[in-house]
Amino acid sequence: MLDSKFKKTLLVIIFILTILQGCASVSSFPSMARSGNTVSLMIGGSEKARKETIDVVLTDVNGVAWDLQALGKVRSVFNLRMDAKAEAQNYSSFLDAYFPWFYGHEPVQTVLVIDLPVGLPVGNSKISVNTNIDDDSSGILQPFDIKLEIISGNGESDDFVRQDSDGDIAADFSKLEPVPYAKIDFSGNSSVIIGAASFIVDFDQTVVSSGDLNVYVPQSTVRGSVLDTGEFGDKQRMVYWHQDGDQLYIDIVSPQGLLSPYLLLYIMHPRGIASSPNFQLISSAVYNVYGEKIILSPNMQYYP
Repeated sequence: MLDSKFKKTLLVIIFILTILQGCASVSSFPSMARSGNTVSLMIGGSEKARKETIDVVLTDVNGVAWDLQALGKVRSVFNLRMDAKAEAQNYSSFLDAYFPWFYGHEPVQTVLVIDLPVGLPVGNSKISVNTNIDDDSSGILQPFDIKLEIISGNGESDDFVRQDSDGDIAADFSKLEPVPYAKIDFSGNSSVIIGAASFIVDFDQTVVSSGDLNVYVPQSTVRGSVLDTGEFGDKQRMVYWHQDGDQLYIDIVSPQGLLSPYLLLYIMHPRGIASSPNFQLISSAVYNVYGEKIILSPNMQYYP
């Protein structure tokens, strides 16, 4: 069971998630904090953002810049997805719903968690954030500034303690961060309608066990177009995949047709393997809704 402070944090995050494309904070949560406290920030929508590569600089009331990355104060960057039954997920305008897919990912809200340094002066400060990625769907130019008022007193880092049968346990934010994965998509071919696609992926079986591989294919609830609202159901797809110990076989069928930006898939493996699994897309076949083969080359990138 979550403690009250963690539940309060999650409620605010869920509220912010009503913005489909992933928003950037105007102020942190909380908007006032003491030196040493933990705060969270909404920093857009991205699947590439990582805590190791983000730039976070706090400028205090006296104009002194505190590099939170260099100080080891960046605790986590992770993504949240809204309830599939949420109004925003199902009944947003076409542009709001399509925007994340234009940037190559499903609708997500990227969250940054930081600890504030000890010794900050009291007064209004700002936190400048640059995620150093090219897939932010917030529409905000980077770097962007987030307001934070430092109040008097000494705070402490929050472990977001939860309770289970073993007692009190601190939250492990790394569990919310992505594992290494390979991504297959059709970026650069936004007007092609796909009826089916098949992929064969090879990997180094000496590095990663075939039984540890998993495949994720996000669904889309984007309807119609700017001019026509359209009906639900035309973005459905059926997915089947398996591995034979040597290769991975993935088949996707969309009888009504699927615009290529909405066809994404991720092949994941556990952290901590000795080296890259060397994923190789050795075969792909793409068909239109009539079952005719079309010339369309997928992209594959690996994100360790």
